Amino acid sequence: MTRILFVFLFTATLTITALCQNQHQPENAPVCDLSLSQAPVIRGIRLGMKSDEWLKLFPGSAQDEKIKAILDQPPKYPDYGLNYITFYPAFSSNQFSYLPREEFSGVKSVSLALFDNQIIGISILYTPYPGIGSTWDDVAQLITIFSETFNLPQVSAWDKDGKRANLKCAGFEMILDVNTVTAAAHLNSKYDFNQIIRQRAEADKQKGRAAFKP
Repeated sequence: MTRILFVFLFTATLTITALCQNQHQPENAPVCDLSLSQAPVIRGIRLGMKSDEWLKLFPGSAQDEKIKAILDQPPKYPDYGLNYITFYPAFSSNQFSYLPREEFSGVKSVSLALFDNQIIGISILYTPYPGIGSTWDDVAQLITIFSETFNLPQVSAWDKDGKRANLKCAGFEMILDVNTVTAAAHLNSKYDFNQIIRQRAEADKQKGRAAFKP
């Protein structure tokens, strides 16, 4: 269920980004020319991290046999190197409960989209502040915090749609969401992994055609 939810969120993020790119930008909206290396590093997680780097952020995960099995999968049909892993707080009863209490305080879950075991997408759900319902009246409130924390463009550079906002930069795309009591941040690399997936799929088709005997 968790995998299905994250696949939906990751796919929806990419779809919304593509749609937003076709919308007219206000003339006074600043252009975000930030590169991939300038993308936010959230709780130590950054886009482009390889498995030997990001596994260190989740103590014990490198010894998990199920995670090892995911990382050892060859880039074959049907995913061709694309995988997803969701981590939960260490004190929870969920699978992959490897988020250290101190470093990930206030985080409900961290989902990683991986291509050849390298991070191409990050989705973080935050724990709502207890006893007050929704913390956010407008997504602009969340944008301000992220912009100040990670040196991102201010509110005027973001495409806002209700309680959801999208920032399109040269090397990455980011979506912030306050539609529920739980705030969420989605960060995606512009790395064109889909082209590689198509190439791998086509190579398999060619092998199949070459091996066919009528």
